[in-house]
Parts: sequence; C-alpha cells; structure tokens
Amino acid sequence: MDNKIICENRTYADAMQTHDHKFVQLIMPLQGVLDIKTEAKKIKLDEAHLFLLPTSCQHTFWAKDHNKFLVLDIPQFMFQLGELDRFPGGRNYEMDEKWKAIRFLLLSEADNTLEPSRINSLFHYFYPILTEDKIPDSAKYIQRHYNENISLEKLAALEHYTVSYYCSWFKGLMHCTPMEFLKKTRIERSKQLLLGTNLNILQIAWEVGYAHQSSLNRIFKDIEGITPVEFRRKNMKMS
Repeated sequence: MDNKIICENRTYADAMQTHDHKFVQLIMPLQGVLDIKTEAKKIKLDEAHLFLLPTSCQHTFWAKDHNKFLVLDIPQFMFQLGELDRFPGGRNYEMDEKWKAIRFLLLSEADNTLEPSRINSLFHYFYPILTEDKIPDSAKYIQRHYNENISLEKLAALEHYTVSYYCSWFKGLMHCTPMEFLKKTRIERSKQLLLGTNLNILQIAWEVGYAHQSSLNRIFKDIEGITPVEFRRKNMKMS
C-alpha cells in the first residue's frame, strides 16, 4: 500500500488463513463474526467490538457464516513512535456510541478512492480515542471482586491474552503485576474499613478476601510499613 489509508468493506472465507502485514489494520464488524488468533490473543470479533491489529503481527483468521467488515489499512508512520508497542497481539474495543458514530462516518467514505484526504482527516479525529490509555477490564474486575479468589487464568481471559502475555502486558500498563494490584486493592479497602468501621482485624481480613488475620497483617505491613492495628491506632489519634 502507498502512504494513504485504505478504507473498504470486506468479507472473509471460512478457510483459515495466516499472514501478517506492514500496515496497521482496524477491523469494524458490520455483520457476522470473525475469528482472529495471534500469538497473544484469541477472540471472536462480533458487532459489539472492534479490533486493532499492529504491524508484523502474525495472525490466523476465518469466518464461518455470512459476514461483512469495514476495514482500514493504516500506514505505520501515522502512529507515534512506540505507540503500537503497548498493544502486543492487538487491542480490542467495545463498539460504544462513540465508535458507532465514527463507523457511520467511515462507512460514508468507504471505497472512495477519489478523496482519500477525508479518511485521513477522520483518522486524525479518532486517533486519540484509538490510542488512549484506559484501565484494563481485568483491573476493573479486580476492583469489583477483590474479596474473591481470582486466578490469573480468569484475568487473562478477560483481556483475551495468554497468561504469560497478559502478565507482561499488565505490568507494562499498570507498573505492577496483577497479583500485586490485587494486594494493593485489598489493602486500600482494609484501610477504609479500619478507619470507617468497628470491625476487628479478623473480620476485616474476611471482608477483603483473606481467610486468616495473619495474611492481612503480613501483606498490610509489607505495603504500609506498619500493621493494621498500628495504622488504626495512629490515625485515630490524629482525628
């Protein structure tokens, strides 16, 4: 491809194909489901999502039923240096109202080879949305379910990553491992309970997902430098 964005409607066959390309690809479903498998991800791309595939990312893809997709082939130079390194194996997005509006505008320009500058202008409009940092779905899950037993397999599945890729990706984005994030979330909640309730330490341990008081004591001291009892006593004196 040359130095412009190609935007067109495409359909895919049910026979598996594997390749990579030197351009970035943005795939927006219009009808049907596209199975995509990269080294890091395995997803079923349906009408509720869209998918960004970085350059040189080998992927296998197929679609079993009748399908139609709006696809953008985007030159790599249109992304800031290092931007795509944050999305190993690709990045999926929810097809929310914002993306539906963008898709509508792109559809009106699809297959238009006479005015490619319009597609470029639209790309520069939604580029910040495409590359914005967001709290991962798995981190949100931890924040909601911190008091439950949470496995790495469950968290990786939420992001459509293998466990090894997921751990590396999460640490690069959140600057800690998923399990460290879980510990920090539990300790923050325990601090709220220490200052806002009369629950004893064992009860607080149960509330934040620890079966034993000793577990809360050890992890709390590792993170805060003092025990839960010392934290409560110190802050009660200050109030």
